[in-house]
Amino acid sequence: VWSKILPFILFIWALTGAFYPAVDVCAGEKERGTLETLLTSPAQRREIVWGKLLTIMTFSIVTALLNLGSMGVTGKFVIAQFQGLAMSGQTDLLAMPPAMSLVWLVAALLPVAGLFSALCLACAAFARSTKEGQYYLMPLLLVIMPLMMLPMSPGVELNLGNSLIPVTGVVLLLRSMIEGQYWQALPFVVPVIGVTLMCCLLAIRWAEEQFNSESVLFRESERLDLGRWLIHLVRDRSETPTFSQGVFCSGLILILIFLMNFSLPSMVTGEVNFRFLFQTTFILQVVCIALPAVLMALLFTSKRKKTLLLDHWPRWQFLLMAALLAVFVRPLGYYLAIGIEQLYPVSAEMKLQLDTMSDMMRAAPNIWLPFFLITILPAVCEEVAFRGFVLSGLRRVGHKWWAIGLSSVAFGLVHPILQQQLAAAAVGMVLGYLAVQTGSLLVCMVFHAIYNGLAIVIMQVCEQASGGSVGVLQSWIFSGKEHFQPWVLVVSALGTVAILWWLHRLPYHRSKEEHLQEARDRQFAGV
Repeated sequence: VWSKILPFILFIWALTGAFYPAVDVCAGEKERGTLETLLTSPAQRREIVWGKLLTIMTFSIVTALLNLGSMGVTGKFVIAQFQGLAMSGQTDLLAMPPAMSLVWLVAALLPVAGLFSALCLACAAFARSTKEGQYYLMPLLLVIMPLMMLPMSPGVELNLGNSLIPVTGVVLLLRSMIEGQYWQALPFVVPVIGVTLMCCLLAIRWAEEQFNSESVLFRESERLDLGRWLIHLVRDRSETPTFSQGVFCSGLILILIFLMNFSLPSMVTGEVNFRFLFQTTFILQVVCIALPAVLMALLFTSKRKKTLLLDHWPRWQFLLMAALLAVFVRPLGYYLAIGIEQLYPVSAEMKLQLDTMSDMMRAAPNIWLPFFLITILPAVCEEVAFRGFVLSGLRRVGHKWWAIGLSSVAFGLVHPILQQQLAAAAVGMVLGYLAVQTGSLLVCMVFHAIYNGLAIVIMQVCEQASGGSVGVLQSWIFSGKEHFQPWVLVVSALGTVAILWWLHRLPYHRSKEEHLQEARDRQFAGV
């Protein structure tokens, strides 16, 4: 019991102990007018960030340890009282955790406090005032709480897949250490430490970016008037969406998908067949994904075609390279999906649902309807939303890779199961890079359609009889059922690297924020 409760309580104390000092040293300094004086000092922005970060970490660790000590003293007193009243032979039911568990708790507290402190510092730097900064605690809790509560779920144990989940891996490793399962936990120490350190570095990098942006540090504090804000959005429309509008569009799409999935059982009135699958998928893609992005582009931007990357026709070389890249990436994506399923096995219930959907696809009146449902419809709707409106808004942050990464995460979350989410997020990185480097949404649609369409082609070829020309093609490309020959993987990897390098050498159109960020980076680098 202690091994499950103590990590959760300790990390909650570490988060709350980091949040309020972060608000005070960032948003509080804005209100007191001392931030400008600090920034004019000889200290570099990175040094200021690290100084504040170490201060917040100190508060976080001390707060967590003091609360832990207080709980220990209280718990020891309560247990002593219960043991005095307990019947003989039942005193072992109540006991303090072993002393060695405190060592593991303190060891795990250091990196977790660093991660939480960096996240709180970045959020607090974005706030205009301490009152606004306090509102940001809830979004942080909504993100971090599920990661800390996941280890308490039945059947969740420490394995390679779970060790790669931020915060969750630390909690599971800590639980194994407290329970004395050292040899079972030893193989997962390196993955947990690696993922935690990587998350800490990314969080610190994000905090540094916030302090390097004057538009964030010196945002004016103003009263929120909903009516004036809506009038401002429509009247003073920018050419492309803002960062907050891109985030809001992603959240709106996810909420609509959740509501549709929640109401889906009530929509089933008869037999679940291909027609029902076609209707629900069409509504999901058009109404829940594409429509919010199109409406927000019409309402909140002045250049809709530029927002959706449809303001010019792409060069034929871009379309050709997108098609070739989809062909090369498909085998790599297939083995990526296999690796993800090995890390996170699909449950028997989910396998049954996926098999049922496959059977409904095979029962379609003709092959073109499943092809349209899997290739054309997602290629248009999902690209309009995530490589169109969302990516255009996220690029206002000033870094194309941050924008590509965040839009890929949002793109992965719209898929129904975890395994598809991880694979889709990886493919979303390639799609986002295509969108940025070519500046055309049509190129992304071509890649998306061919990439999805190849899945149907591969399935059809593997289901054909092994005789004739089809059998020769099977033996030439595949080794066994749906496994590619080694030469196919080699050609796929080389082709993918070559096309990505070709895309890297293309001059791409930078946003105003990206131009400013590059100039700022050169200035801080002393160039």
